[in-house]
Amino acid sequence: MIISGPLQAQERCEHVPVEDGSAYGCVRGTGGVTIVLAAGAGLSSRTWDGLLSELSAFGRVVTFDRPGLGQSAPVSGPRTPTRIAREIRRLLSALSAPGPFILVGHSMGGIHALRFADLYPDSVAAIVLLDAPPPDFELTRETLLTESELAARRRMLQEGRASAPPVVGNERDGARAERWEFPGIPSTTPVVAVIANRQDFGTLGSTEAHRRLWIDESDHWLTVTQNSRRVMAEGSGHMIHHDRPELVLAIIRALAEPDR
Repeated sequence: MIISGPLQAQERCEHVPVEDGSAYGCVRGTGGVTIVLAAGAGLSSRTWDGLLSELSAFGRVVTFDRPGLGQSAPVSGPRTPTRIAREIRRLLSALSAPGPFILVGHSMGGIHALRFADLYPDSVAAIVLLDAPPPDFELTRETLLTESELAARRRMLQEGRASAPPVVGNERDGARAERWEFPGIPSTTPVVAVIANRQDFGTLGSTEAHRRLWIDESDHWLTVTQNSRRVMAEGSGHMIHHDRPELVLAIIRALAEPDR
């Protein structure tokens, strides 16, 4: 379907077949570079609504619901970053979205973006990671907790998984099943790691210690390519695109229009 309005010149949305199911994706705008927005764990494409009007003013914007989220039905089997990256590839092809793409991934969506770039390097112009989880952060943070705090956290994780959509746990299991290494990404590919400095890590352990560890461990993403850089999202929590939308828009626009 095509939707026209004052904020978005054109929108086309489809249910695209992916393996044993389908994924719901939309394209907004008709010109400029193609910007692909990958949402974090448990989030649908609606998480990007606040950015779409501005982004579609200078680019073609693709949003999508991974199977099991938003308007996409669940699918069976493991939900690894590799499988999700291949689903994104099929969706972009079905939507006739031309590359090379600027990939923008929030949280676990950043890991999916990196795997996509690893598998399809010639299709990627740049990558923006919005508070992507550092490898092994969940294990490392346990060193900041007492035994009783650690036991409480494990109970909280079990309760959270039980109350979340099944796909959330399946994606986390799939992410743990793969090594977060991306050797296929060319060393010249621009990577911008945007890191929140006011994350809410709950009441267990020291908030400041957790924040320092997150920031320090996030420097791992500067090793992905030789053209990687860090941007600190001052005053932002984990949802950087909600807390600091102007910063995210500026970073993407600078990549989309380098000569502007």
